[in-house]
Amino acid sequence: MFIKLIASFIILLPAVHSAPASDSTSAASVNYKSLSSISQTKLPDLACKLPQNCKVSNITLPLSGVASLSLPEGQVVSSVAVGRGIQNYTCTSGVYVSVGALANLFDVSCLYTLSAGFVDPAALSNLLPKMAFSDVSFPNAGKLSIAMHHQFVTTPGSATPGAISPQFSTSSNKVILSRVAGTNDLTDPASNVQWLQLAALAGQGTLAKSVYRLNTMKGQPPTSCNTEGQHLSVQYASMYWFTK
Repeated sequence: MFIKLIASFIILLPAVHSAPASDSTSAASVNYKSLSSISQTKLPDLACKLPQNCKVSNITLPLSGVASLSLPEGQVVSSVAVGRGIQNYTCTSGVYVSVGALANLFDVSCLYTLSAGFVDPAALSNLLPKMAFSDVSFPNAGKLSIAMHHQFVTTPGSATPGAISPQFSTSSNKVILSRVAGTNDLTDPASNVQWLQLAALAGQGTLAKSVYRLNTMKGQPPTSCNTEGQHLSVQYASMYWFTK
């Protein structure tokens, strides 16, 4: 029932632009040691050329300057993805209240491996959501391979009617999580949704122990609304860091 409800919320906004067919910068010519070179490549071209299954346990989770979010002791980065999707809201008592999100996630772990030691992970994490918001639409991923799906599901075992929790899933694994902490976006909190730290619920999948939503791009609703029960979906992009 909840998934059907979420589907009814989707009000797709047009993609900002489509990558031209004859883009002069191809991923084959990208210098992974240069943030400028990476930024000049369309994200679909970049992601489609990346190798897969790179180990990223030595990559530092970019939480410098974000005191409210932290990495639990013993956990390391297991994968990194950029997400493109929608934040869903319902007008309640004059304001839009979050009712979950839907997103496609694209694995960029190997980009961090290839650029390690040359490109600051924090700078790369800041860049990729901007590229995703500009170069990728939702729900159509085009030629990009979707590594994970993000949605909200009924909270397992909750005694609260209607309680929902974020879920991330691949073709073979999943994890359902709860919110641990959040902080306003560091650059434009009025436009960009919060940064979050999520922790896996016991017995609800082994895809990750923690998930971090960082470097968000857009997703915030208007500050007020007039029609009670009105549904709204707002396009967004974000980095998602998974740790184990």
